[in-house]
Amino acid sequence: MLTNRISVTYNMENIDSDFDIFRVEKANKDYYGCNILDSAIYEFKAVAVQWSFGATALVLFRKGDVTEREFKDSIMEEYKDVRIQKINVFDSEQCDKYFYYENRLLAQLLINSMRTPKFDAFMYNNLTGKLFYHEPSWSHKDKITGEINFIRFLEIVIDPGMYLNLEHRTFKRCNSAGAGLYVIDSKTGEFRKKLKTDVNVITYKKGSLPHNHFRVDNFDITDYAHFRKSKMGIMEHFLRDVKDNLSRYITIEMMEREDAKEFNISSLEKQGISEHQYGEILQKKGVVIVDENKSETSDDIVGRLKYELQTYYGIEASVGEVSPNAYNIRIIHDGGFYAENDIHDPHDDNFRGYIIQHMTEEAEHFTKSQGGSPAVKKIIQELIIKGDVRDKLISIFDWRRLDSGKEWAFVIRRKNKTEFRKSTEHTNDINKKVYSNYNYYRLKIDSNGELEFDTFCDGGQNDTEEWSKICYAYDFVEKRHRGAKNQVEGLVYSDIDNINVILLTREKTLPNITALMDTLKETDVKEKVQKEVLFKAIENFEIGYPDYVGNVVEWKSKLSEETELITKKTLKRVLNMRTGAASMFNRFLHEKYDIWIDGELRKEEFESTFQIGNLLNIKYEYNMNDYLDGKAFVYYVGAKSKKRSYPNACCMRKVISLGDHIIYEELLPLMAVEFVRNNQYTVLPFPYKYLREYMEQC
Repeated sequence: MLTNRISVTYNMENIDSDFDIFRVEKANKDYYGCNILDSAIYEFKAVAVQWSFGATALVLFRKGDVTEREFKDSIMEEYKDVRIQKINVFDSEQCDKYFYYENRLLAQLLINSMRTPKFDAFMYNNLTGKLFYHEPSWSHKDKITGEINFIRFLEIVIDPGMYLNLEHRTFKRCNSAGAGLYVIDSKTGEFRKKLKTDVNVITYKKGSLPHNHFRVDNFDITDYAHFRKSKMGIMEHFLRDVKDNLSRYITIEMMEREDAKEFNISSLEKQGISEHQYGEILQKKGVVIVDENKSETSDDIVGRLKYELQTYYGIEASVGEVSPNAYNIRIIHDGGFYAENDIHDPHDDNFRGYIIQHMTEEAEHFTKSQGGSPAVKKIIQELIIKGDVRDKLISIFDWRRLDSGKEWAFVIRRKNKTEFRKSTEHTNDINKKVYSNYNYYRLKIDSNGELEFDTFCDGGQNDTEEWSKICYAYDFVEKRHRGAKNQVEGLVYSDIDNINVILLTREKTLPNITALMDTLKETDVKEKVQKEVLFKAIENFEIGYPDYVGNVVEWKSKLSEETELITKKTLKRVLNMRTGAASMFNRFLHEKYDIWIDGELRKEEFESTFQIGNLLNIKYEYNMNDYLDGKAFVYYVGAKSKKRSYPNACCMRKVISLGDHIIYEELLPLMAVEFVRNNQYTVLPFPYKYLREYMEQC
């Protein structure tokens, strides 16, 4: 199974021959408040910069461009508390100390040095220690002035453990002064850090955009163009760039792990909950539609919603005021409407204890295709879950199917917001001084599916032995995994002395992106085939496959009307790739004439080539030699079936035990449900959804 873990081979002789590497350290840890490395980038033309840890950075120069003394004197003219050290790449002790595990920061420093040709479809920018890929459609220009309001990138990151990841980054226009500002260079067009010499320029600052979520699909095989713009396509593009530009210094290979075991999802779980079954649950309380807007649009939404509830769920919804005993669907505007008009936002209304889900006028809720709308189905699922939390009983899932006979506990913690200047200093459960308190939220579920919620604050109340063990588990595991950037997502246990900890790792599963890129490029719809070659191939195919003579006659008739050069898009339409005859001819053409019309990427017979199955279903394995924890249970949750596009990556999660054994395999059925992520499996056992809902109501 392919993952994003990479193996990097270094040619230290060539690196030392062509480059000098300096380590820069500033004593007062205030890099981001100044442009301390400006002289490196713009006076001495450093090839690349890579931030290391705290107030340290690595700087890469072409061999002999600057001496250690020149570099140090230049910086110390303004910053007296800086230390400069030249690194010897043949000194393994220095490399381990400054480049970390498997010389990760050396690899990042070298890839940061890449420059893209101006004619390339993707730009990449060495943004003072960052390598960004950019596609022109990711920028937004003002329609009147033509100036860029915000610009987006995918940052190429090698995370601890040598995991190659692509992270979204957005920079929005910023008119205020301060640190951390960037500009688009008027001469080169590069996106770079703002210098003190930059005056009267448009500046940008990293930050998110309200009501404007940026997402690049993780994987899209609709065609070659879509794949190139997906994360997997850009990752392959990057790997080819490294091969073209840096092969003298490094070689990057994608690693494989043992194939994981697939969780056997029962036919009942695959079937999911029907609309009729959802309707039966809703019927117990009834549904009230509350129109807060009283507009023509909201009135139309009410009518269409009533129709869907009646037609697909068998529910006769009433229209009126919010009811304390019913499932309420409240129609309002989105947050942007209230912010722009400076009026009260009904999202903030206190309806604690009520079961309410909002629909906004601005969103598209109803589909034009046959059947119920997914957006309406999602609203219904949310309502039922909110009702279950209030009633402290699971109705959306038959808990007895778990058949464990145990009481299970699920725990999440959240950092408390503290008042300005208010001290929260205390010693946590691993005897470390900390300055924040945490609220812990726990859900206990007995063997009958009855729920019990409780909370605990680690700095504000005396802890019991059980809460002390929970706090210790969080603190201990977070400390151990901080360097690896593994995020604790929750705890689960049926025995307090055997707490299992769920960690989100930086590892992700991959298909064979190289094979996909090559095949999609070869079968690009814009590519053309000579009619003469095509007719010759059809005649030979007819001889070898006489059963398809009827199809051949039809193909010849349609293709005879085409020009001498026929696009593969036209060929796919004429051949009708959904038919068996077209598939056979496609493979015959590829084998005999080296012409590929359609990659047939989702066909099972090509699974070993493209490995799209690495993105599917629930798969797991036990790792008996985990480098941090000794023994771990590793799993991922993928899509339910093969599709053309997948918005999200398949992230590997790791479960470890602070007791004798890992119990997580027993909980896999709790992820094979589709009511948390509509029509997709959930990445954590669904009780965490109940717990998060409870946290929102606290």
